[in-house]
Amino acid sequence: MTFPSVGERRALVRSLVAEFAPEELPDFDLMTSAYFDSPAAARRARRARDEPGAFGIDLGDPTFTNLLWGVVGGLTTEMLVSAARRGRNAWKRRRREADGPDGALPELPPEQEPVVRERARDLLHRAGREDADAAGARLAERWARRDWTPPA
Repeated sequence: MTFPSVGERRALVRSLVAEFAPEELPDFDLMTSAYFDSPAAARRARRARDEPGAFGIDLGDPTFTNLLWGVVGGLTTEMLVSAARRGRNAWKRRRREADGPDGALPELPPEQEPVVRERARDLLHRAGREDADAAGARLAERWARRDWTPPA
C-alpha cells in the first residue's frame, strides 16, 4: 500500500499507523481531523512548555495515531527551530507550512537520524508502547528516505 507524497507529514504518519496499528487506519482521517481542528487549543491543552523538546504528547489518548502526531509535530518543530538558529532563511514560511497534517516535512540530515530515532523511541516508550524501538527506527528510516510505503 503506497500513500501519496502530497501532505508528507500525513503520509509518513499514515504509513507508520498502517504498519504498527492497522486497526486505527479506518479512523485515521477522523482522528487526524480532530487532532488538528483547533491547533491553538491543542497547544494550550498539551502544555508543550512542560514537555522536554516541546513535544507535548497526550498520554491520556494512547492511540498510536495521536502519539505519532505529537512525536512528528515535536520533531518537525524542533528541526525548524534548530535550522532557524543556524541562520537558514524562510523559517517563518516553513513554520506555517509545518503546522498542519499536510505540511511539508523538512529534510532529515543524516546526522539527525539517530536523534529522531532516539527521541521517538523515548516518547513512545514513555507512552507505554511495546513497539517503541521498532517504531522509532522506522520513523527515522522513512523520514530520511522520504518513503511513505509500509513494508509488505
